Amino acid sequence: MEKFDYTYAYNIALALSRQPRFTGTEGERQARELIVRELESLGYNPSLEKFSVKTYDVVESELEIVKPHNKKIECSVLGFSGETPIEGVEGDIVYIENADNILLPEATGWIGLASQRPSREYWKKLIGKASGLVIVEGSPYRELSRVAIPYEWREKMGSLPSVYVRYRDAYELLSAERARLKVVQTYRDAETYNIFATIEGSKYPDEVIYVTAHYDSVQGVPGATDNAGGTAMVLALAKALSASRPKRTVRFALFGAEELGLRGSLFHVNSLSDDEKKKIKAVVNLDVHGGIFGSSAAIISGAKSLRYFVEALAKRVGVNLSISEDVMSSDGSSFVKHGIPAVNLYRASGSGADIHTVRDSSEHLHPIAFKTIGYFTLLLLEEILNAEEIPFEREIPEDIKKKVEEYFSRRQPI
Repeated sequence: MEKFDYTYAYNIALALSRQPRFTGTEGERQARELIVRELESLGYNPSLEKFSVKTYDVVESELEIVKPHNKKIECSVLGFSGETPIEGVEGDIVYIENADNILLPEATGWIGLASQRPSREYWKKLIGKASGLVIVEGSPYRELSRVAIPYEWREKMGSLPSVYVRYRDAYELLSAERARLKVVQTYRDAETYNIFATIEGSKYPDEVIYVTAHYDSVQGVPGATDNAGGTAMVLALAKALSASRPKRTVRFALFGAEELGLRGSLFHVNSLSDDEKKKIKAVVNLDVHGGIFGSSAAIISGAKSLRYFVEALAKRVGVNLSISEDVMSSDGSSFVKHGIPAVNLYRASGSGADIHTVRDSSEHLHPIAFKTIGYFTLLLLEEILNAEEIPFEREIPEDIKKKVEEYFSRRQPI
């Protein structure tokens, strides 16, 4: 295990999570500079890929019960959802659960109380009916989410100013008659970057393995486990492999704007030629890492032979790895969409309850959380990079193809 420097990974994660890294902010720029400096110190010649992305700034938000009594409820804005007039909007509170037709009133102008963020299909259904939406956090112990919908929803379907409230506060809203909601947010184009570092293969240079993570966070959140930890894992793997010359090419990729809809990875893969895509044999994606008191897990988006390969390797070295075959809401799916298999490795821990909230902070991080999963990931990469033949098929099964299509149609822009 000594080859993977898990203490280095931990220290990088600490450094990255000292401040939020939301797209288009100073914190994101400083994180990018830190990553580039680290790669250069390891002997790499990193390159940047610039792209433009829409982002948002929250100016003001306010939610207040106005009948039968007056009480303000703390809330957080759902990015890109829309905006109210400066004075806000007032309406009856209607519990709509998950935009169930049976619960939707015939009248318009009400404020919906939803048990979860609507899908794109249900979002479209609510436009023009509700004047605002209040989304209840899914756990009594969770802080307010700081997330966004794709900006295309608002541009193509219309505005539905929305906020999150705590689970316990939602009880008061459930018994209230009317509320006033105020959401003021602005939108802008921002330039950001993907970061790459490459070791060219000695024998099969045209066969490329990507090692990926996203380095951005949601707005106002340190993003320690999501995904300073994953970024730190990539840098620690780059450190471990820096003095080697594997048979295949390995490309380390740190993507921007993942939290805004996988924007960086989608931009990168879409910009590649068909020949360049064919050279990519697999992706090892690292998202949500560093959380202590948990376990290591993998989501395989690829052939059965890929699952069996990962499973056999974990058993051979004695790593308890929970494995499923599915699609992960992360940058690996941008490659799977183009027929490139992905192994998504992550940490399942109690820190997951705090992802996308201000509590996803460095208190969740611990060096031990990087040790076993880092060792296994390095071994996995070395096996793939140095095998005379790649030990699994480069294919996406039909059920995974269907799942990734559904993922992008329901939750992401196409």
